[in-house]
This record gives sequence, structure tokens and C-alpha cells, in this order.
Amino acid sequence: MAQLATAYLWDDELREEANARGENYWFAYTQDLFERIGAPAVRLAPMALRAPGALSGISTLVLPNLAADYLDAEQKGNLEAWVRAGGLLIGFGAEGLDGVFGVEGDGLLKQPGDPWELTATLRFTDGDLARPLHHPDRPDPELLAVSDVRLLHATEAQELAALGDLEGNALGRPAITLRQVGVGHAALFAFDLAHTVWALQQGRPIDADYNGDGYLRFSDAIIIGQREREVPYADLLTFLLRNLVALTGQPFIYQLPALEGGVPDALLFWGGDDEGAAGTQVKASNFMAERGLPYHINIMPREGRFHLSREEFDQLRANGTEPSLHFNFIDGYEHPLRFTEEDMRGQIEMYREAFGETPVCSVLHWTLWHGWTEPAEWMCAEGIQADNSRINTGSPPLNPTDTLGYAFGTSFPFFLRQDWRAGNERLDFISEPITAYEVGYLRGERTDFPPLHRTLSNAAYWHLTTDMFYHPVCVFSYPECREAIEEALRFIEEQGIRAVHMGNDEVNRWWRARTAATIEQAGTGDEGLSFTAECDWDDGYVVVIPVSRGEVTVEVDGAPTEAELREEFGRRWAYVPLPAGRYEVQVSG
Repeated sequence: MAQLATAYLWDDELREEANARGENYWFAYTQDLFERIGAPAVRLAPMALRAPGALSGISTLVLPNLAADYLDAEQKGNLEAWVRAGGLLIGFGAEGLDGVFGVEGDGLLKQPGDPWELTATLRFTDGDLARPLHHPDRPDPELLAVSDVRLLHATEAQELAALGDLEGNALGRPAITLRQVGVGHAALFAFDLAHTVWALQQGRPIDADYNGDGYLRFSDAIIIGQREREVPYADLLTFLLRNLVALTGQPFIYQLPALEGGVPDALLFWGGDDEGAAGTQVKASNFMAERGLPYHINIMPREGRFHLSREEFDQLRANGTEPSLHFNFIDGYEHPLRFTEEDMRGQIEMYREAFGETPVCSVLHWTLWHGWTEPAEWMCAEGIQADNSRINTGSPPLNPTDTLGYAFGTSFPFFLRQDWRAGNERLDFISEPITAYEVGYLRGERTDFPPLHRTLSNAAYWHLTTDMFYHPVCVFSYPECREAIEEALRFIEEQGIRAVHMGNDEVNRWWRARTAATIEQAGTGDEGLSFTAECDWDDGYVVVIPVSRGEVTVEVDGAPTEAELREEFGRRWAYVPLPAGRYEVQVSG
């Protein structure tokens, strides 16, 4: 049996050297990339490349941006032999194996300025693996590279994406290549994919008022500048990574949970902060509950107290609405502000005293933030698990209502990573990006459904997790806001979108369960593909398997099971919903 497993080359000395220079070791984010695509990877030490058979249990291996002389001749020879025998080798700007990748390099496009500066653009060119990832309404978006970029010629490889400068002018060089080597493949990103995705999603440290609006806010962390905000830059690149890994036959954990034992198209989570507006919270909660929607309300202190009684708090809970904390560092503070750990702890304690519990997913008034992960570290120390302040677009305007945006490159939740001072360790804290902010209407004026429809269409096409952010005071005060929510439900039904609906707290719990999910003991043989999947999510989960044309049969723990077959993103996939737990899956055909 040919085994299927993903791995990345990990030399902790490279991380230590980078951290000692006061730099992040960006390749650390490779762990997060593979968890994002649903194929968790293990670390492989460089010395293992000398051991006979060390690669036999691995089907995909990723290399960092290694120097040309990092690997010796024996290691390079073993890697090439492994690829020829069926392995998939992926390089993130790696040097020294150009012959295997089928390229020639003759220069380097250095990243200008700091590690969060854009270096180049790229466009998908391949019609099989790359271009099918684009939404039909936006068929040729310009994507971004955030790292040094190798200048390559594809001598024996096919181009998957073409390189351009920051103005979008074609440079006549490939940005991503793929070569078949024997019965295996070698794919090379001319840039560091881990660096690019990490920098896009987490943004730059907020150490200054970069946009000049007078505040330190998440909009200061955005690195795409004035570029198109409705392109999920990071997500498209990770979707391509998944398509590459699928060449091996690798099964994946789907990015969405099961829906009533079936396969959903999108996950929408609904919430907003109460602005300290007394009398609005329960009525907004009632409106959502009457439409079968979950809801999440972040409760804000103002004038030293919360404008929500304990009885109203309990009524929110009875409605299925999740209450949480809305930090307020606007009223009574001078800006630009660097609030402190003590400032945060004071409002957390105020919430605990008022409502008898620790909040799960917070939001900061006006999406304030500073530093990189420091406020998250302070919240994490107090038991808060997630935050929903990462705004979807830049500033001005200060309050960008009726907007859809992926300003941080993604709509998916993600764990934060600390900087070089903490060894680039992952923080046990999730960021839930705002995607659709009061979308579908103009306050006090009229409805505006096109951006709402785009939000839902994108979510269904790419199977996104999408934040539907509506303030309770807006649900209470504006008929056009309520009409927009009604229109969202109507559009979902009309388009046949199978949507999972959650609140922010539940999204946090789901993403933790999904991140901990595993695919093990995977392999292919005469009887097809077999593997063991495990995920502890009460509503169940879905495994996704790349399959060929023809009939497909699936057994779970020996029992025949229905699979949903889909042609999408340039491949054919079998989606298999599973209840919570651990199962042996057999796929043939």
C-alpha cells in the first residue's frame, strides 16, 4: 500500500537563527496552512532525508526557502528518487533543487521595506488546477506575494501562475510552477507562501496610525493598501495548495461542519455589538430568533456600567443568543490610544461581576487594537478564546457600513501566532474576521442588496465561513437592516444554498474542533483508498476525497455510505458526511 501523509521540513536551528536576528521564522505558518486545507502535516527533520525509507510514509513534503547549499547531494538525490516514485515535493521559494522543479533561476526580487510590504502580483494561468478556483463573476483577479520572490524560467515545468510587478505588469516569469517527475510531481512557489498568507491574515503590527484616522485600529494592520478588497487573496492561494496536494489522492477534512447529516455549502455566523444602547438587545435577539437564526451580542460598558439587566441577559440566553463582552476604549479615552492589560482586565472583571461568566468571543469598540498579538495574549490569560474585531476594509471611513471585504485575505477564522520574541509559537486564541459589515442597506436610506448577494454567492461558491455583522441597535432601529436580513434568507432559499448558521462563540468552538481533527493511516492499494478520520464535533463533520471519473463506492466502518460527488475547482470530489467520532473509511472506484 502506498501511504498518504503530509509533512514539512523543519529545522529548528533555522527558526532560532531568524528569531535571534529579531525576525519571524515565517515558515512556521506551514502548520497552519495544512490545517487550513484539512490535511494536518507533521514535521520532518533534515537528517531524515539521509535515512533509507524515511520518506516512504509521506506523500507530500514542503520545503522552506532554503539556500542552494542547505541540502547536500545525498539528500537531494533521495528527494528526487522519492518524487519519481510518486511523491509531491512543494517548495516555498526553495533553492538548490531547480532541476527537480524543472526551472532555472537567475535573480531575486527583494521584498521592499519591512516583512509586511507587498513584493509582487501574480495571476493564475493554468486552466486545470488554478483558474477554476476563481469565482465566475471575478475570473482573473490579481493576487499578491509578500516575501522575496525568485525570478525563474520554467524550462521543464508548466506555469500555474504568472508573475507581475506591483502595478500588475507581466514580468514574463512564472510565480508558481508544476512538473511531473516520474509518477510524482514537484511544485515550486517562487515566493514564500507561508510568509505571504501569515502576513496577509495577521497583518502588520499596529505600532502607528498608518491610515491617519487618529486611532490605532485593525485598519492600520491591513497590508493590501487600496487594492481590491473583495478578493480573498490568502484563501485562493491555500485553495491552490489543496488542489496540488490532491494530486496524491490525499483525503481532507472539509472546512465546514456537517449539516443535518449532509454537506453544506457555506457557514454564516451572525452577531454584532450593542453600543451600550439600552432596550435594543432583546428586541434584536427576538427578531433573529423568530427567523430561526442564532445571534451573538457583545455587551458594552458605558459610564461605568452595562446597559443590559441580568434579566435581559438571561432572556438572550433563552433565545439562543450568545452574550459576550464589547470592550470600550473610546468613551473617556484620548487617541491614538495604547490601552493596557489592566484596562482590559478591568472590563473583563466588570462583565464577570455583572453576568457571572467569562466572555468567549469579544469585540473592541471601533475595532481598536495595537501591537501584534499583545491584546490577544492579555485576553487569553483571562480565559477569552476569540475576538471579532478584524475589520473587512480600510479607514476612512471610520464606520464602513454596507461593505463586503476580505482585507486580511481570508474569511476563515485563524489562530494568531506570536512574533520572534516568543519563538513564533501559536497562541491559543482565534481571530474571527469581519467579512460582511452591515451589508445590504444604507442606514436610514434604503436597501442595497447587490453586495449582500455577492457575500452569499462567494460564501457558497468557495464554501467560506462568513461573518454577517449586524449591530443589535441597527436591527432594532432600521427597517432596511431588517429587510436586508430577510433578503439574505430569501436569497439563500432561492439559490438553494445549504447554509450552517452559528453565533461567534460556536464558530470558535467549531474551528477548534476542526483544527484538532485528524486524517490518519491513509493509503492506496488494490482495493482503493483507505484512511481513518476523527473529529469531535457534535453535529458531525465531512471528509473530502479527490476521485477520478466513474463510479465511486464508500464504506464507513464496513457499512456502505452515500457520498456526494461534485465537480468543482478543476477536480472531482467525493464529500462524505460523518457523525462525530473516529471512523475507518474505504473508497473505491
